[in-house]
Order: sequence, then C-alpha cells, then structure tokens
Amino acid sequence: MDRHGPAGSRKRATVVAGCVLGAVLIVLSPQFGRAEPSGRYRPPLPPDALTTGCYPLPTGLTIDFPYQVRTDEDLADGRTRRLVLQYDEIDADQARRDLAEALVRAGFTPRARGDVLDYAKPGVGQVRATITPIPRLGDDDLVRGTVELILPKVARTSDAPECLDRFSTKRFAEAEQDR
Repeated sequence: MDRHGPAGSRKRATVVAGCVLGAVLIVLSPQFGRAEPSGRYRPPLPPDALTTGCYPLPTGLTIDFPYQVRTDEDLADGRTRRLVLQYDEIDADQARRDLAEALVRAGFTPRARGDVLDYAKPGVGQVRATITPIPRLGDDDLVRGTVELILPKVARTSDAPECLDRFSTKRFAEAEQDR
C-alpha cells in the first residue's frame, strides 16, 4: 500500500488519468474540428474599385501609382462624379506629375495651370484633380496624401455582385439612399 495512504493513491491516479486524457485529446484534436492552418490571417478584401469596371474611369485613363479608393459618388449636379483616392509611398509632386502624364496619355489636354489639374477631352468632358499631401508625415507612413478627382458621371456597367457591393465600389452614399 502507498505510504501516504489511500488519499495519496487517488491523487496520483487522478494526475496520471489527467495526463493520459490530455495526451489523448492532443493526439485526436485534428479529428474534432481543429482549424487547419491556411496561411491566410486576414479576411478577404473587396476588389479594387477601379479594376472591377463597375464605374470605370474615362477610356484610357489609369492611375499608375500606389493608391486606394476611399469614396466614389455622383454629385448633385447630375453630371459629375467625385472620386477620392489616397496615394501611397510617393510625394504630392510625384502624384501630380504621374496623374498629369496619365491624363495626357488618355487623350486629355490641359485647360489651366496651377495647383488643380484641369484637363478636358472632346466627347468625354472635363477632369479636375486636387492633390493634397498629409502634413507632418513620418518616414514609415505609407499613405502620403489624397487625390480628389472630379470626373464626368458614368453609369454602373454591370449588376455583378461586386458592382452592387458598396465596399467594392466605395459608393457609400448610394447604399445609404437605397435603404
């Protein structure tokens, strides 16, 4: 008999049984719904609002610097659209130069010089862009500023699910009106 008596034997048996049970659970845990590692630890992101084609930019116009679309909305005048982007990794002067070059490549011609890019294309209309840097940036800050584009209004090109999703299109004002 155990030198600590029956209480010591029960205690030791309980500890051994707990260790055995824990080992069995570890070995069998994959069969009980344990998550399989996928390597994906972020939720799926909606597609880029400008690459879906749901509300396209004027023909030939592409944004050739790192950006993310913040909002896209039709203005009250019924003819124009306001598209707000944040540009990344470059400064305001580079964003201005890159956008001006993209407008020229797309067939737009400058209408005026100044802080606001003002371009037009026959058959399309006027595009204005205001580039605003974010003040007091740190060296590691990714987002460097905003671009506000005033463009001709376009109709939605498709009823595909991504074109109806406000997080894909960034058309939050329309989604609020539909409620």
